[in-house]
Amino acid sequence: MTEQGVILNRLLDKYENSKHLSEPGTSTRRVMLRVGKKELPEYIYEDAAIRDSYNEAALELEKQHLVQLEWVKARPVLSTVILRLDRIMPCYAAAERVHPRVRAKQVTDAVRIGLDGVAVPWIAAWREDVCKSADEQMKVPAFCKKDDASLRDLLGALRGYAALSGSITMRAFSSRCFSDTKYFERNVRDLFLTIARKYDTELALACDENELGEREQLAFLGIYARPELYELAGNCTIQTSQGSICIGAAPYGLALPSTLVDFIMEIDLTAIRSITFIENKTNYDAYVMSEKQPEELVVYHGGFLSPQKKRLIASIAHAASETMKIRFWADIDTGGFRMFRHLQELIPSLTPMRMSGKFVDSFHEHGLARSEAYLSSLRIDVENGKYPLFRDAIERILNYGVTIEQETFLNE
Repeated sequence: MTEQGVILNRLLDKYENSKHLSEPGTSTRRVMLRVGKKELPEYIYEDAAIRDSYNEAALELEKQHLVQLEWVKARPVLSTVILRLDRIMPCYAAAERVHPRVRAKQVTDAVRIGLDGVAVPWIAAWREDVCKSADEQMKVPAFCKKDDASLRDLLGALRGYAALSGSITMRAFSSRCFSDTKYFERNVRDLFLTIARKYDTELALACDENELGEREQLAFLGIYARPELYELAGNCTIQTSQGSICIGAAPYGLALPSTLVDFIMEIDLTAIRSITFIENKTNYDAYVMSEKQPEELVVYHGGFLSPQKKRLIASIAHAASETMKIRFWADIDTGGFRMFRHLQELIPSLTPMRMSGKFVDSFHEHGLARSEAYLSSLRIDVENGKYPLFRDAIERILNYGVTIEQETFLNE
């Protein structure tokens, strides 16, 4: 950057942090760089070459009526460089910068036009936040302060996502949005997920509960790096337009790809009397191998429910009889309680399995010690009537200061 550029950019940075920008006409203070206070650290007046170079640059800016200069008495040393507020737009042009008010309008125009008609709640919420901040405070997201490319790519991805009618692989989504199967993953995915985590409350909660990686977060939104696999074991049959899939033909169950869910026409549970959902994979495998009953369907839950997995579970719930016993087994902790609540939204008759207070009593010596902050939060939850089915378990957790992980049961 040239000496003129350094001077102008430092002055404009100060201008953008002053009331002259945010509240025009309310301040009489000058926007200036005081050399003696090191506000222009590049100006090393002891070095004649540097001093003379900056003096020449400052004089040229003064000649263009962009700044006013004050000098140390009787010395060729700058004292103060003052921004000409009446020439602010030419200053921005000379610095090759865009005035925040102009940039704010550019961004809001792009966002409003680019996302016009988009009704996806979290995208609409981001759109409204960005436009409100830009309109009222001239603030725009950091990623698009100087560059249009990132904003253009993001808007393309958000429009493409809003237009989806179902799940899609990440590469197919990238090809649809950018005519390049890898462009989204390489250039847009991280920013896309940052916004989704902030504005999609369900995704944010799922991340808090399960520490989801990037691929799991995308799967939650219906974009898959590769098809998910849904494991289940039991004497049931899945009917598609192409034929029947007999899960019971596999002694220890099968894994169905998420792409199959869209083609399921019916699930036959006539030979099933109970359904058990198990959150942990190790416990699921052990249960299927040694505990599963002949008339029981066991489903691997996996910790969080992507849109496709929800559809599969909803299909299972629809096929279940009203008298069927349906249970859920997970860690005896806040995460497990939340997972139960989310699954119960799909299956109102759901009951907990091995998650009561007596199991905390049995396994507390091998429990996971929790911080006071964790226990305090759980105490507030129970006082507010949250997780009523787990009240006795929570009381034991608070008493022992530990939670119980599912794997602990395997050590019996």
